[in-house]
Amino acid sequence: MTLQHCIIHQIERPVPGADVTTTLRDEENSSSGPAYSLFEQLKQSYQRSSQKQYGHFDSEQTDNPVPGWLQEQQQGKSPFARTTQRLLEHLQQKMGDNDEAFSAHILFALETVMDQEQLYIFWFNHVEAAHIDNTLDIAPTQYIDSNKILYGARLFIEEWLEEDSQKYLSMITSRGNKNLSDTFSAFLGFSTGLDLVVETSEFLTIVDDYAQSLPEEKVTDYKGKILDYCVEQDKQGAPVVFEDISTQLNEQQPKEFAEFVSSKQESPKAEIYTDRGSLKRYVRYFGRDKNMSISFSADMFGQNIVYDEASGTLTIKEIPKSLKQQLKNSNKPTKE
Repeated sequence: MTLQHCIIHQIERPVPGADVTTTLRDEENSSSGPAYSLFEQLKQSYQRSSQKQYGHFDSEQTDNPVPGWLQEQQQGKSPFARTTQRLLEHLQQKMGDNDEAFSAHILFALETVMDQEQLYIFWFNHVEAAHIDNTLDIAPTQYIDSNKILYGARLFIEEWLEEDSQKYLSMITSRGNKNLSDTFSAFLGFSTGLDLVVETSEFLTIVDDYAQSLPEEKVTDYKGKILDYCVEQDKQGAPVVFEDISTQLNEQQPKEFAEFVSSKQESPKAEIYTDRGSLKRYVRYFGRDKNMSISFSADMFGQNIVYDEASGTLTIKEIPKSLKQQLKNSNKPTKE
C-alpha cells in the first residue's frame, strides 16, 4: 500500500445562516509521518463502518463537475492539490443551500493498493478535552476524533474508468443531520447502485438452501464459517468473494459452494457486499418491548427454543443458569 497524495483543507460555518468559509492548503501534506498515521486511522474507521452505501456517480446529474475534475487529475492536467481545492470550493457552494452550522477538516488522499488507485475523502472533527499544562494547571485542548467519521467517500479509480459498475463509489453520511447528509451526497453526485439489504437477504436464502443438502450435524458449523467470513469482510470494507468462502468450507471440493451460489442467482456474481445488520439478525433472533427483552442464537431455534405460530407462544426448553437461579430465588417463601 502506497499513499501517493494527501492534503487537508478546512470548511466551516460558525453560526447558523452565516457564510461558508474555507481555508485551503496550497501544498500537499507529507504522505508519511503524522499525516499517514491519521489517514490510516480514518481509513480503518471508514472500513469498519456499517453505514456505508455503495453506488456510482449519477449519470443524470449532468452539471456535476466532480468526475471531470478527477479525470483531469488522472490525466495529469491538474495537480492533486489544485483538484482538491476545486472540490472543496464545490462543497462550499453546495453547503450554501442549507443554513446548518458546522466546522470540519477535509482530508483528501490517493492510495495505491495492489496497483489499484483509491481516492478517499474524509470529513472529520475535533473534540474538546482538557490537559495538564506546564504549570500543572488544567487547560482546554482539542484532539482529532479519528474513530468517528461523519461523512466520507471512497472511489475505486480503475473500476470507475474502465468497468460498467454500479459500486465503484461508496459513501458514509451521518444519520444525525439530514441537511448536511443530503448536501454531502449532492456534492459527490452520488447515486445508490446496490440495495445491500436485498442482496444480503438473497445470499442468506441461498445459504439456507445449501444447508439443507448437508448432514444435520454439519449445518451449524457451515453457517458459522460463512457468517464469520461475511462479518469480517464487512468490517474491512471488502466484498464477500464466493470462491474464497467455498475454498474455506471444503478444501477437497473448493468450488462446490461457489458453483451452488451461482446456480441459484438470477444474475451470477463473483462477489457481493453485505449489510451488517442483516447478518446480525441472521445470526441471532431478538426482540423487545418496555417489559421484556429476548435474544438467542439462531442455531437454538427449533431445538431448545420452539415457536408455535398458531398460539403465538415461544417455548424455551433450556434456560441460562443465571436466569434459572434468579427464578429459583424468586420462588423462595418470604419470612413473616
